[in-house]
Amino acid sequence: MRPLRLLMLLLAAVAGWSVPLAQAAQSEWAPEPVKHDWVQLTSGEWLSGKIHSMYDDTLEFDSEKLDLLEIDWDDVKTLRSYQKLNVYLGGERIVSGQLRVTTKHLIVQGDGEPQTFDRNALVSFAPAGQRQIDLWLIKAGLSLNLQRGNTQQLDYTARVSLNRRTAQTRFLIDYIGNISQTDAVSGTTTTTTNNHRINATSNFYVTRRFFYSPINGEYYRDPFRNINRRLTIGAGLGYALRDEKDLKWEVSAGPSYLATRYRSVQAGQKTQESSLALMLGTRLDADITEELSFEFQYDIKLTRRSAGGYTHHLIAAFEQEVTKRIDFNISLMWDRINNPAVDSQGVLPKPDDYRILTGIDFTFD
Repeated sequence: MRPLRLLMLLLAAVAGWSVPLAQAAQSEWAPEPVKHDWVQLTSGEWLSGKIHSMYDDTLEFDSEKLDLLEIDWDDVKTLRSYQKLNVYLGGERIVSGQLRVTTKHLIVQGDGEPQTFDRNALVSFAPAGQRQIDLWLIKAGLSLNLQRGNTQQLDYTARVSLNRRTAQTRFLIDYIGNISQTDAVSGTTTTTTNNHRINATSNFYVTRRFFYSPINGEYYRDPFRNINRRLTIGAGLGYALRDEKDLKWEVSAGPSYLATRYRSVQAGQKTQESSLALMLGTRLDADITEELSFEFQYDIKLTRRSAGGYTHHLIAAFEQEVTKRIDFNISLMWDRINNPAVDSQGVLPKPDDYRILTGIDFTFD
């Protein structure tokens, strides 16, 4: 019996050693970034795919299996990039190369010797971009309402958003256009809505949460509100109030110059008004579930009464992910000009315009 007991004790000891040895081997294993970028979460899981960027303590990562993910930076244990990244460390420090991130350090392998930095010094990073198109994220949406019968009507709204990302900067361009046309029994086509808005802004990150916009602008046209053209040029500061995995909320403010040319005015009135203005804005992005998200954007301009007084532009949208590239959305748009200008016929436009839309968004990167 003694040899049998000795054999059992030996097997038990081997089994006991094998568990920590296997765990140690698993924890020490790390993939080589040969064709993909790799991210390890604090849970120990590894994801392969493509790094989009890291801003506001959020890593955008396009996983091969899980599609586009937004990962809280505190949940990232290790990162190994295959592509070349521009890494922003605050101030004027930007280094380029393949990036290795550990729990405490950043290692950037460029053309020369590897450079090592403290992980806490990291502000943001983005692909270096061999081609300019690699730096852009493009999102386009279309909403349609078609009516046929005694009255034929077509309403459509087009939205395009362009986002250029580098390690230190973001450049955003947003376009929204609304057009409605009716064709009554007489067969005459009448346009009842025709407005267009283009916003452009550039953001420079000083820290992970604080950024400034040296210049931003807006072009707006809506003949049915007696606005032939309104141009706004300004600058501002911004700060991220909340920066979590499922909730991002930032605010911004700054001065601007506003110039409005009216389509027509009453006798003795000026066709163009210009004024200084104060711009305030906020943007909120929240993930309700893994597939459903909520977006809220609210921009305010405060200026002289003769230039419109208080004006705002609001968008509230729910987006349901259909595929990796396609989202279904329901949106509310609310535009207000508190003091619209009376046209040459004595017509005073209403201050508020509302629009509820359903449509499809397409994402390209």
